[in-house]
Amino acid sequence: MKRIVVLAILLASATAWAHKPSDAHLRLELADQTLSGRLDIAVRDLDAALGLDGDLDGNVTWSELSAAAPRIDAYVAARLAIAADGSPCTLALGGPALTDLSDGAYWAVPITARCPHAPTAVTFTYRLLFDLDAQHRGLVHVAGQTLIIRDGSPVRAELGETTSFGTFVIEGVWHIWIGFDHILFLVCLILPAVFPRRNGRWQPAESMREVGREVLEIVTAFTLAHSITLVISTVGLVALPSRFVETAIAASVVAAAANNLVRGIDARWAVAFALGLLHGFGFSSVLLDLGLPSDQLVGSLLGFNLGVELGQLAIVAGTLPLLYWIRRTLAYQALLWAGSSAVALLGIVWTYQRFVA
Repeated sequence: MKRIVVLAILLASATAWAHKPSDAHLRLELADQTLSGRLDIAVRDLDAALGLDGDLDGNVTWSELSAAAPRIDAYVAARLAIAADGSPCTLALGGPALTDLSDGAYWAVPITARCPHAPTAVTFTYRLLFDLDAQHRGLVHVAGQTLIIRDGSPVRAELGETTSFGTFVIEGVWHIWIGFDHILFLVCLILPAVFPRRNGRWQPAESMREVGREVLEIVTAFTLAHSITLVISTVGLVALPSRFVETAIAASVVAAAANNLVRGIDARWAVAFALGLLHGFGFSSVLLDLGLPSDQLVGSLLGFNLGVELGQLAIVAGTLPLLYWIRRTLAYQALLWAGSSAVALLGIVWTYQRFVA
């Protein structure tokens, strides 16, 4: 049990907000040869990069931000470059303000890029915060497109085009793979599938076909549930506070893991459907944060959901054969009981962190 507690504490040191990566938004409009708009960077990210909390009281005040404005401008100027058809544009930053987005306060600074000529394509070299957070995203909104920048490599936007379907597929796959709570929830659901109850006793499954049928039911139920809430939330029919959604998702991980320990509900497809509704709201927050125009909504929904399913299937395909192979061993029993206990404990920590955040 001591090892379980240590493992849970180590895992809990990772971010509790699995659905809300560190983002910065660059919104630009083109007029002739000038790109103008605004750059929004989370205050917490700037504090991590530049140490803005001078009195170390855990709260970055406006006076501390104002005093650090020249350092913030220098940080941005050193890590952001824009080029028009390969020719560098001259950047100028305006007077900053604070704005509130879904996950807190952001430093909002007007930005102007004057280019040598009216561009047909714009290249962005964005290198903010990647050295501090490998999961940081630079979200560039320009001329009806959304570019998702995940590293310091230059990204080119052909003006007049829309965001590609493949971009959203990749974003869906990426989100499920970095969504540690999603992965643990899914693995907890399929973990007992190789050791079902027959004739009142828990016994190893007799065939992979038997296991595959149950896992298909679980995955289908989860997919249907999160697809429903992903759609209704993204189109604005239902809106729930992010804090509530994230806390409830963490609690769903606890529920799935605890069910493995007490085996109270053997119909895990029903658990997958009921709790999968919560995960759909978490998925939708990713698309909403992208700030997509209405004419891209259908394509983004389809692409993102397809990406989530592909990422999910990859996890199942990599996990299920291993579980089936070890189902008759003590290693499986240890994984079922000790692993589920550790996940339940980790989920409790996440639930608390997200509730008080």
